[in-house]
Amino acid sequence: MPCVHQHYPTRSKGIQMKLHHIALAIMAAATVGSQAQAAVFNGATTAGGNTVFEQTLGSDLSFDLDLLSKAPVTLNFTLESSDFSGDALTFSALVRNLTGLGFGNVSVTLSGITFASNGGTFATDGFAAVSASGSSATQAWATFTPDLTSEFYVGNPLGKAGQANWTLNLDGLHAGNQFSVTVAVPEAETYAMVVAGLAVMGLAVRRRKA
Repeated sequence: MPCVHQHYPTRSKGIQMKLHHIALAIMAAATVGSQAQAAVFNGATTAGGNTVFEQTLGSDLSFDLDLLSKAPVTLNFTLESSDFSGDALTFSALVRNLTGLGFGNVSVTLSGITFASNGGTFATDGFAAVSASGSSATQAWATFTPDLTSEFYVGNPLGKAGQANWTLNLDGLHAGNQFSVTVAVPEAETYAMVVAGLAVMGLAVRRRKA
């Protein structure tokens, strides 16, 4: 029988291949790391069957919120050193109304961080209109007419013209600080208190300026 010779890669060639694969893995990790410029998402506090899906890209903290109830959703974060270099840190959310009940309003409340002076926008999918909106350093709100039964947008999660994300102010903060963003569709009575509180804050600011 003829002698069949099997050829195997040499030891040095095998080592070179392993080193090549390790180098590729390091390059991939470095690429992912260079794109990670958003705060670390530590999970959400939810109730009433509401669910959260993170869609964060770059420095934009972006989320899909599917609401089966009017219970608030609180998103929790920790700042990283990379948040203080590069693009500004922003927030946006697509909020779906799965309750079958109308949403007359929405509030977005910050804890441990504030909004930058250049506020963002609220928008709808066209089946209702944003009839009024406003914001302070730690809270933003909007009302819908008629009551909204489909979905609305905090900031610009879909990248549409004329809409803008809410920029977060990092002044006085540092890596390791924690903060939260609470999105709620409060009942009419609670919402009236929110608007009244914002009006009082605005009056106090005007008096200080005077």
